[in-house]
Amino acid sequence: MAHVRKRYIRAPFQELLRFSPLVGVLGHRQVGKTTFLEGETHHYLTFDDRDVLLAAQKDPKRFISNLKQGGVLDESQLVPEIFSALKEKVRTNKRPGQVILSGSVRFTSKKSIRESLTGRIQYLELLPLTLSELDGDPLSNKLEFLFENMDPERLLEHFSEPIGLIRNQTKKVETYRTHGGLPGVCFIRKESLRNAKILDQLRTILDRDLRQIHPTSLSFDALFAYLSELALQEGAPYRYQAYKDKLGINPLTQQKLLYALESIFLIRRLPIEGDSKSFIVLLEDQAESHYLSEGRLSEGTQLTGMLYRNLRAEVFYRIGSQIAAFQFRNRSGSYIPLVFRKEQSFVGFLYAEGGIVDRKLKGAAGTFEGVPEL
Repeated sequence: MAHVRKRYIRAPFQELLRFSPLVGVLGHRQVGKTTFLEGETHHYLTFDDRDVLLAAQKDPKRFISNLKQGGVLDESQLVPEIFSALKEKVRTNKRPGQVILSGSVRFTSKKSIRESLTGRIQYLELLPLTLSELDGDPLSNKLEFLFENMDPERLLEHFSEPIGLIRNQTKKVETYRTHGGLPGVCFIRKESLRNAKILDQLRTILDRDLRQIHPTSLSFDALFAYLSELALQEGAPYRYQAYKDKLGINPLTQQKLLYALESIFLIRRLPIEGDSKSFIVLLEDQAESHYLSEGRLSEGTQLTGMLYRNLRAEVFYRIGSQIAAFQFRNRSGSYIPLVFRKEQSFVGFLYAEGGIVDRKLKGAAGTFEGVPEL
């Protein structure tokens, strides 16, 4: 198929199958979980199929006992009853790679599932396609190189290609800005059709998936407005009072919504370190960020978001990676929009508009060594 791409998740997935009895593959709706897993196994079942759903609900223990080795259960969270049966299955038989569970909701967000699977399952997240994945390139190791070569000249020489791509606004980067990396969206060329697909997808996620985690009484329109405001405030410190004043949603409800939105892979929260202890919110997919913000984010904010969405693949798809991402801010108002940390080493990224770094950005750069300018 023309739109099928080799996914970076395959190597860690195959590795986990060799030692864990249960393997979870989770991610955003329409991120490509079904396509990937159907290509990895001959035994694929989904609870979106009503007959399969009813069979599992009627007799979970029998349903699980009849599963073939390496079988896939998609949208597993729709039948919480099966997880007790899965717990018993792997308690008596610890053979690796028995069952693959996938879903568009984090299992750890549901108490009944979390308690049944603790210590019995290894998880992987399937991220939206990156620029290099779309091109069919191998997973790069840029971040590790940065940490091992802190000399700014060597760092910039090695990193000049991806930085140059973003700075020069090549066609591929510009396309990624609006199309993102969700296979069900990013290959739709016509903008009106692509936007209609995004809206339809968000309606399903907010009306169905989110309410599994937080059964809110807020309407779809209210949830959509909140998510849109999150997109408009990407990269800025989260302020509960500001959202309450603008949207009328109290802080406690906001906390529950943030948890739910992260549990269904619509957003990602990154901590702010330094003198601030807040956090920032990034949309999981680039196209959703662009659509919800109506393209109104600053150039630097958009490019920082794209950089994170592409570089994080190196962390997520390498089992045991100790690299973490955050934003840095100090009391003077200076900040570094995106920083990666490995042990006691830090690499931050600044945006230079017209070759000039903003004063507030540059003021924080002295805290770190080797801060590349985008």
